[in-house]
Amino acid sequence: MPSLHFESLMSVAARLKRREITSTALTRALLDRIASVNPRLNAYLTVTADEALAAAREADAQSAAGHWRGPLHGIPLAVKDNIAVAGVRMTAGAALRPDAVPAHDADVVARLRAAGAVLLGKTAMHELAYGTTGLNAFFGDTVNPWGQRLDPGGSSSGSAVAVAAGLAFAALGTDTACSIRYPAHCCGVTGFKPTQHAISTTGVLPLVPSLDHVGWFTRGIGDSEAMWRALGAHASADIKLQRVPRIGVLASGFADAEPDIARTVEDALMKLERAGATLVACGSPWWAEADELTDLLFHEAWQTLATPFAAQPECFSAELHTKLMRKAAIEPGAWRDALERRARFIEHMERLAADFDVLVSASAQTLPASLDAIPSDYDHLASRNAALFNLSGQPSLSMRCGFARGRWPVGLLVSAARGRDEPLLAAARWIEGQLSAESVPASARSIIGTTR
Repeated sequence: MPSLHFESLMSVAARLKRREITSTALTRALLDRIASVNPRLNAYLTVTADEALAAAREADAQSAAGHWRGPLHGIPLAVKDNIAVAGVRMTAGAALRPDAVPAHDADVVARLRAAGAVLLGKTAMHELAYGTTGLNAFFGDTVNPWGQRLDPGGSSSGSAVAVAAGLAFAALGTDTACSIRYPAHCCGVTGFKPTQHAISTTGVLPLVPSLDHVGWFTRGIGDSEAMWRALGAHASADIKLQRVPRIGVLASGFADAEPDIARTVEDALMKLERAGATLVACGSPWWAEADELTDLLFHEAWQTLATPFAAQPECFSAELHTKLMRKAAIEPGAWRDALERRARFIEHMERLAADFDVLVSASAQTLPASLDAIPSDYDHLASRNAALFNLSGQPSLSMRCGFARGRWPVGLLVSAARGRDEPLLAAARWIEGQLSAESVPASARSIIGTTR
């Protein structure tokens, strides 16, 4: 069959619906590609080939009987390894739970199955989802396909790489501060974090329950819309843009970024303005307050992990040991106060978003580093912009808006008021159309062939 691994989910779904290809053949092609490419990238920790092929055969049988479940029917997808898939090992990237096998699917996985998706396996991640890199002391490092030993971002490293490298048509991830949107920025794909609680976290290992979200990676906005329609509890059948968007620009989010990021985002915004969008510089988020509140709420990471840490400290990396000790030192009273202060921060962010269809900024303030030379301030620069929208609970996505130095993908952070997931996706689809985000310059070459 022709090489389809870089086609969009929606394009492949149309082929499947017309029965030009079968899910079984498509799944075999993806499994063959995983076998060939994954050893260099370490995107998958567990590949469930037999289960995937059985699901693909069932999807084909249903198609032949005239039962079509929608755009995810027969589509091979991946799942981050802190999200439960019944009967499949779930390590969460940690030595703490090397043989844990959940008996039940996470709610979000059950919805994928109900939509007819084929699950290829579980993807690599930063240890217990607590980090912004692809480094992992227990299961090996995950590598960004855009460069040798280039960081793919974390913590949802493997899911982003699987989508970027043509190893899945979409992948689930989780996001507590930036863990979907930063890897999407690093790997040049689309990463969507819906409004908090729009997607159930039942069956997902918690890290910071106040900030945890479930979302996904795709190669474009249309594919992300398809995932939303399958997974969103109140999703519409069609997502339409009512007008050329009015865009609030959070310039402070890229004014302090690396110059190459700032230039790329500024160029993208100029294209949007020329295309007719109304761009307005809006008020600044409470940066210092956001930094402090996020830090205090991460006390919940200690609450989540204190018992297993006390029982098996040797199962935690030195990096995570240091982080947990910092969060253990936060006074419970300061954490409770942060929960109360968060309500005022949410009100502030809702006021910022109220006058606009979307807010935009840079997805991060840094380009991906070498896995062999992670700077000391990397977590802060990677997460600061995206973490605003975990704290506020507002929907937020990263989409590719260009390339820095003609080589490294740069993400545009696009966000909206709480509950405005569908208007956000509609505006992002318009933005994508103006930016020609799928154009890859000749100077940008991945280590596995051009990544589109």
